[in-house]
Amino acid sequence: MFIENLYVLPIRFVGLLAQDVAGGPVAPDAGAGGPAQNPGGLGILFENPLLPMGILFFLFYFIVLAPERKRKRREQMRLAQISKNDRVITAGGIHGVVVQANPKSDVITVRIDDKQNVRVRVNRSMILGVNSDSANDASDSDDGD
Repeated sequence: MFIENLYVLPIRFVGLLAQDVAGGPVAPDAGAGGPAQNPGGLGILFENPLLPMGILFFLFYFIVLAPERKRKRREQMRLAQISKNDRVITAGGIHGVVVQANPKSDVITVRIDDKQNVRVRVNRSMILGVNSDSANDASDSDDGD
């Protein structure tokens, strides 16, 4: 119901704009042997229901789909650049240091405890944050806990 009204309203509005100067609607058989008058300008454009749908598709593409595709591309590049000694945060909230990261593999090994050498294998897609400061890793291990 709402979608039908969404398409009908612009057509009715254009129909009002296409009315004769005398106030009467434009008739296809203009009488008196005159040629039939077509609604000019915007009237022709909005008579076809595919045009508003096309406009909505292009708006949807440029507002939603294109930025999302760009964001995914940046995310994939960021995950592909994970290397050894990068500090990472996983989706589960685990903080650690990358020990092994094969660029062709979807799994990386993360060290989460220095003293007991605890290592966890994590899917590359589950890495939320990357900090490549390996200098902070050395200072954290000298805290004297």
